[in-house]
Amino acid sequence: ERFHRSLKAEVLNGRSFASLADAQTAFDRWRQIYNHERPHQALAMATPGTRYRVSSRAFLDAVLPIQYGPDDTVVTVKSGGQVAFKGQHYKVSNPLRGLPVGIRPHVSDDAIYDVYFMHHRLMTINLRDPVHSD
Repeated sequence: ERFHRSLKAEVLNGRSFASLADAQTAFDRWRQIYNHERPHQALAMATPGTRYRVSSRAFLDAVLPIQYGPDDTVVTVKSGGQVAFKGQHYKVSNPLRGLPVGIRPHVSDDAIYDVYFMHHRLMTINLRDPVHSD
C-alpha cells in the first residue's frame, strides 16, 4: 500500500504522459530513486536495493501441462466460468476460463461427480438436482 501511495503521489498525480514510452521513462526513473537512492524508515534507513536477495528457489521456465486421471472427464471452462456436463451447464469459476477441469465420479453414488482443478476439489455435481449443485 505504501509503495502504491508513493508511486501515485510522486509520479502520477497531476501528470499526463504523451505516450506509453514517456510514462515508462518516468516509472523507471522513479523506481531507481525508490529502490536505490531514497532510504526507507521501515528498513532502518537502508534502501530496498541493499536488502534484495535472489531467491534460492528454482522456478520452471514453463508451466507443466495439467493432467487428470483416466476415469476423469476433462472439460474446458468456457466464458462465464461455465462447464457443460451430461447436458447441463454448471458455474465453476471465471478465472479458470480456458483451462481444463476434471469431473470425477463420486465413489458412493453414480449420480454425483466432483469437479477438480488439478488436485483441488471445486464443487460437487448432483445429476438428480443440477440446479442446486454446489
